[in-house]
Amino acid sequence: MKNLGKIIATLFLSTNLFAGVTADVDQSAITPGNIVNFSLHISDIRFQKPSITTLCGVSVLGTSSQTSINGVNGKFTKTLTLTYSFAPEHSCVINPILIKTDNGILKTAPIKIDVNPLSKNAKEKFSLEYMSDKKDVYVGEPFSVTLTSKIRRDMKVLDSKFEASDMNGFWIKKQQQEPDTVDGDYVVTKITYVIAAQKAGELTLKPATMSLAQQALKNDFFGGVGNDVKWNRYISNSLHVNVKALPSGVDLVGSDIKLNMSIDKIKVNQNEAANATLTLSGAANFEDIGALKPFVANVSVFEDDAKVEHFIKSGEYHSQYTKKIAFVSEKSFTIPPIEIKYFDTSTHEIKMLRSESLHVDVVGNNGASTKDEPLKIEKGVLQNPKTFLEDFSEFTYIAMGISAFIGFLLGVGFMIFKPYLRREKSEAPVSHKDTKALLAKLIEFKEDDEVREMIEILEKKAYLGQNVNIDKKKLQELRKKYKF
Repeated sequence: MKNLGKIIATLFLSTNLFAGVTADVDQSAITPGNIVNFSLHISDIRFQKPSITTLCGVSVLGTSSQTSINGVNGKFTKTLTLTYSFAPEHSCVINPILIKTDNGILKTAPIKIDVNPLSKNAKEKFSLEYMSDKKDVYVGEPFSVTLTSKIRRDMKVLDSKFEASDMNGFWIKKQQQEPDTVDGDYVVTKITYVIAAQKAGELTLKPATMSLAQQALKNDFFGGVGNDVKWNRYISNSLHVNVKALPSGVDLVGSDIKLNMSIDKIKVNQNEAANATLTLSGAANFEDIGALKPFVANVSVFEDDAKVEHFIKSGEYHSQYTKKIAFVSEKSFTIPPIEIKYFDTSTHEIKMLRSESLHVDVVGNNGASTKDEPLKIEKGVLQNPKTFLEDFSEFTYIAMGISAFIGFLLGVGFMIFKPYLRREKSEAPVSHKDTKALLAKLIEFKEDDEVREMIEILEKKAYLGQNVNIDKKKLQELRKKYKF
């Protein structure tokens, strides 16, 4: 009799279980890539919301909730519906979900999902697929990933919503969408991403999703049939990428990398800028390269920020690095070669890039070269000094005395009027538009932090041709402070 009592109690509990909580899916048979919506319906009980992050061995893509109140014969029931979206990769069973309530633990019935491969004769309505040009890459190596969507032309889509992949662990260098094309019964759309792995190991590019809205029929309250909108959600495949660590001591990783250093002039005047352009091209991680500012003794070197461009040509990824460098000197100089060590992913070898050295000839105001030349000193020979002294006449001695007296008077006059002459000279105006003249004045006071800051701004304008913002008020204060 005791055992009979336990059986009755169990049956009673099961009856309450299915009266309080039920579960269902919107479709139990799908093809790969389609999304299933699993719903929990919980009525008139106090419960603890379950934590559901995976179903059928895959991650839940999204959740939603909805509350409804239904009345039958004056009795109202409040029902909360929790919906979980997921995309099963193969046939599976959704295991019972346990829900804690004030009356104990309730659980749902298991639900079977069939994932059937598309038959050869069947035409899939929509597909979303990732493809990569490489499966094994190195850290920082750029590679292309293409997301292709194919929608059947007779599929009447009212609206669509695209959700991009979570590319955690990758840098996105370039994203480009190609114009739609027609392939048989399908409209094809392709989005190409150029990405690079941030760390070594097995990395996964998570799926992208696309929701499509279509017209559907629905029974209304009075038993009629009306139009409705039904959303179907599709999911792409995921990509697994094997990322290898880079060899030590390399500056770049990529393929078909070329280096070039050119200069606009090989002959300039003193303190005139010789502008060089450094370019790197190929498929490489040019953003990660270090400083490429060459050192030339006794030459002022000014560099602009490097510019890196990415583009896809004929389905292949290319990039270009451009850097402007200005050289200013009073004497001729030679720009040494720039060397870059990189890992070639096509040959799996470490290679060295080396630019040509560039010589610049600096000429003075008279057009003569300012190359350092040894000083030649020639000794003059004085012939017959005795005869030379004898040639002085009495008039010569008188003229020398008068000249000495006049020189004395001029010296005294200069000492008297020297302060006035110096003040008049110091007050000679320097145009605020003459950047190089302002630089020449400020350079004498470069120990001042404010002066050094102004010098850097003026140098960018004078020698790099940059459109910089000069604080005219600060410049006027410095001119007043140092009286020029």
